[in-house]
Amino acid sequence: MLLRIGNMRGVDLALIDTDFDLTWNALFLTPEGRTLGRFGGRDADTPAKYHTLAGLKQSLTENLKRFRASDRKPPKPLMPIYAEDYPAADKLPANACIHCHHVNEFRREFLRSRDEWSLENVWVYPQPENLGLTIDPKQGNRVTHVQPNSSAAKAGISAKSLLTRVAGQPIAAVMDLQYALHQSPKAGKLEVAWHDGEREHRQIITLSNGWRNTDVSWRWSLKTLAPNPGIIGDDLDADSRKSLGLMPKQLAYRHMNFLTPAARHAGLQANDIIVGLNDQALTMTARQFETHIRLHHRVGDELSLNVLRGKAKLKLKLKLGE
Repeated sequence: MLLRIGNMRGVDLALIDTDFDLTWNALFLTPEGRTLGRFGGRDADTPAKYHTLAGLKQSLTENLKRFRASDRKPPKPLMPIYAEDYPAADKLPANACIHCHHVNEFRREFLRSRDEWSLENVWVYPQPENLGLTIDPKQGNRVTHVQPNSSAAKAGISAKSLLTRVAGQPIAAVMDLQYALHQSPKAGKLEVAWHDGEREHRQIITLSNGWRNTDVSWRWSLKTLAPNPGIIGDDLDADSRKSLGLMPKQLAYRHMNFLTPAARHAGLQANDIIVGLNDQALTMTARQFETHIRLHHRVGDELSLNVLRGKAKLKLKLKLGE
């Protein structure tokens, strides 16, 4: 049976365990409610990077094998929990759709109310590249490149290796791998198994603090994380940057016509170009800059924005609010 979920109301989150910030992903479940595998995944710039028909066929084939080999025992019963059970859900109208990203937002607010949330909770579903692995979108367990001197390279994994298990999880798709990494510790040991065409290898990778960190600026659930910068704009194109004497990847974006109260209070005007923060030229996009502020500053902080307005170079004070 194929089931598409577009509204999280009434969905048992104990059964549907996945990355709720994704545009789309799939879970393969047994009739008893056991998760066989997952398909999907993305990086910061490409929402459908791993959504290939060949990759889906590979995942379906491998999960069918798992199903046929399974003992069909039901999983250990879990207490059902629903998105509408979280207190933050009460902020929505009673009949409003609960989107997938709301689940992450509701969970975050719940943890914060119990003083159990920290910045470390942001780094979820780490990228394969965090271990030094590049994965084939058409065959989600096939390694196409290993970054020299990375954790994966030191373990002995090489291009064309086929991942079989990571942290005990069978791997058939990138989303299987990201889920396994999501379940792995912030620091500690990670067991990886792979096949090189001749024999299977098993190795322990040591995970150091910070290994999970990656670009999370695409995650919609972070749009409600305080503080709110209150500045909105689009990155300048290459020609505009060149005409202003700016580096190709330097922060440089034009503020849009709509001005939030925070932007007006700072003195920003439509078409101002933001090029730095606290006299530092940052290497990031507008989207990454917004997330950078949310992750590294607090409500009430006052920041100095470096701004170009025509030929004038300005420093504007921005006070961060909720």
